[in-house]
Amino acid sequence: MLGHKTDTVLNIQATEDNIAHHGSTQTERTETTPTDLVSIVMPNKDNLQSKPSESRLSPVAKILFLDGVRGTAVIFVVTQHTGYMHDIFMGAVGVDAFFVLSSFLLTMIFMKKSTKLFAENASYRKWGYTLADYFSKRFFRVYPLFALLSIALWLMPFEYKQRYYLVKQPEDFNLFQTLTFHPEHRHYLMWTLPLEISYYFILPAFVLAVLKLGRFWWLSFVPLYVWVIHEGLYTTRDNFYRQPLSMHLPTFVAGSMAAVIFVKLEAWIKATGFKFRTLHVVAFRVVEAVLIAAYLSVVFRGLFFNWLGLSLPPSTRYIMPFTSVKLSLLIIIEMLQPSTVSQIFEWVVLRYLGKISFSVYLLHVFVIFTPPIKQMTNYYDKTFAVFGLVILLATTSYYLVEYPSQLLAQRLSRLFSRLASYEHEKIVEQSGTDSGASESGMTASTPEQKEKLSSTN
Repeated sequence: MLGHKTDTVLNIQATEDNIAHHGSTQTERTETTPTDLVSIVMPNKDNLQSKPSESRLSPVAKILFLDGVRGTAVIFVVTQHTGYMHDIFMGAVGVDAFFVLSSFLLTMIFMKKSTKLFAENASYRKWGYTLADYFSKRFFRVYPLFALLSIALWLMPFEYKQRYYLVKQPEDFNLFQTLTFHPEHRHYLMWTLPLEISYYFILPAFVLAVLKLGRFWWLSFVPLYVWVIHEGLYTTRDNFYRQPLSMHLPTFVAGSMAAVIFVKLEAWIKATGFKFRTLHVVAFRVVEAVLIAAYLSVVFRGLFFNWLGLSLPPSTRYIMPFTSVKLSLLIIIEMLQPSTVSQIFEWVVLRYLGKISFSVYLLHVFVIFTPPIKQMTNYYDKTFAVFGLVILLATTSYYLVEYPSQLLAQRLSRLFSRLASYEHEKIVEQSGTDSGASESGMTASTPEQKEKLSSTN
C-alpha cells in the first residue's frame, strides 16, 4: 500500500456554517441540508507540484481573508478609542469596513439562496421559511449580546454608565428605549447596531429586485454607483450618534452591489469555463494597487495626496471618510483572484480577532476606560495591556454569549430547512399527481372516448 501514489481521502461532516467563522462574517451553504459530506484530499508530492494553487481557489480559502479584514477593522476602532492616532479617523474607517463586510456577505448568501429558490419555482411558504431563517440568524447573531450589555449598564451605578458609555445624565438611560433602538438612546458604540438591523430588512428586497431584472441587472447599478460616489464625496457624516440609516445607506449598498457583481461574475466564469490569462491577472493587480493606494491615502489623510501635491485640508471635526467603494472593489478582486493581500489577512491572529470582533467592539470600553489602564503613560505597557485584556474579555463573551446564541440559530435554521424541504417535496408530489391524473383523463375520460379510441386502433 505504501507504494501507491494515489491520494488519501478523508471524509468529514461539516456544518453549514464552517465555510467562514462563527462571527459576524458568518456564511452558510446554500443547500437546505444541515450537513454536507466534505472530502479532504491529502496530496502526495506529485500533486503538490502539479496543483500548487488549487487550495487557494477553493470557496473556503476565498472567504477566510474577510475574517482578517474584520479583525483589522476592530483593531482600528480600539486604537482610536485608546487615544492613539487621533489625527486620523481610524475608528470611523473600521466601522465603515464592518458595514461593507456585513452587507457583502449577507447579500452574497441571500442571493445564492434566492437564485436556487427561483430555479425550483419555490412556493410562497418556502420563501417564508427562507426569510424566517435569514432573520432568525441575524437576530441571534447580534441582539443577545447587545441586550445583555444594555441590561448590565442599566444595573450599573450612573458613574459607570458615564465612564464607559458616556451617558450624560442619569435620566438619559432608559432600558426599554435602549433595547428598542430609540434614536436618543443609542449610547456611544450602540449607534451602529440599529443601522445594521435596519438594513437587514432592506437587503432581501434589494436582492429580489436585482434577480427580477434578469440580465439587465447591471443597468440599475450605473445610477446606484453614481449615487453612492456622489454621497460619499459630498455628504459629511460627522454627528453619527443620531444619524438615520439614510446617511450610511450608500455604504451598505456599496457592499451589496459588490456582492451581486461577484456572484454574477462567478456564475459566468463557471458557465463559460473562462480562464484568467496572464494579461487579465496583471490588469487585476494594477487596478488593485491603485485601489489600495487610494484607500490608504484616504484612511491616513496623506500618502499619495501629499506625494502628488494634492494635500487634504486639515480636519476641523471628526468625520467618516469615504472608503466603501474602494474596499468593496478590493474584496471582489481578491475573491476572484486571491493574492498576497488576502494571504496577509488570513493570518490566524487577524482571523481570530475577526471571529470575536462583535464582542471586542461592544466591550473594549470596559478595558480602555478603566482608570488604571487609562492613566498608563508608557505606550508599550498600555498597548499590551489594552489588547491583551480586551481579547480575554471578548473571548469570554464570545463563548458564553455569542457562540451559544449561534448554536441556537443553527438549530432553528435546521428546523426551517426541514420545513422548506418538506414543503418542496409536497409540491412536487402534488404536481406529479395532478399531471398523472390529467394524462389519464386525456387518455379516456368518458366511455364514448374509450369506444372511439378502441375503434380507431
